[in-house]
Amino acid sequence: MKWQLQADKFMSESEVKRLLKTSEDKALLDKLKGRTTWIRIHMLVSLACKTGLRVAEMSNIRISDLDLGKEPCISVIGKGGKHRVVYISNALRKQIKDYIRSFDLEQDDFLLTSSHGKRFSRRALQKHFKNVCKLAGLPEHYSIHSCRHSYATQLYRSTKDLRLIQRQLGHSSVQTTCVYADCSRETILEGVNNAF
Repeated sequence: MKWQLQADKFMSESEVKRLLKTSEDKALLDKLKGRTTWIRIHMLVSLACKTGLRVAEMSNIRISDLDLGKEPCISVIGKGGKHRVVYISNALRKQIKDYIRSFDLEQDDFLLTSSHGKRFSRRALQKHFKNVCKLAGLPEHYSIHSCRHSYATQLYRSTKDLRLIQRQLGHSSVQTTCVYADCSRETILEGVNNAF
């Protein structure tokens, strides 16, 4: 039986916004107090929510993997050692540029590190994500991988372009990506109300 995307595997748009707002508020407070922990965590949450990257892909990003020019993107080595380019929004590009500048990061440095300069492991990223979810009042069943599903679901709603989503997520087959096109009640009601 083909895997189906259940509603509890992805966050609603309002939940994603709440998650981002919670980490951003904590980051602003840390900045005022001269601390960096939440600035780093907010970068993690932004990457997870706005790129659809897998946790291992986020953990391995180096500054040299970023192209923050006219067509901003991140080069990643995904599942099965496959290389892909993930395009990012201009807003995320600006956030990453500010982040790199504030930490004075070099080309060979990892993007996501602890305050001791050590690369965040996958486990550390998952733990920080769970902490933000709890503070945002989101259900505890959400994992950092839920951001990937949420990103793809939102991307499908806004573009209806499965090939675009396939490229962004690094799926080898568009059949895998099709789970994001399954009709939600929202989509069905919108379609029915807009027909004839």
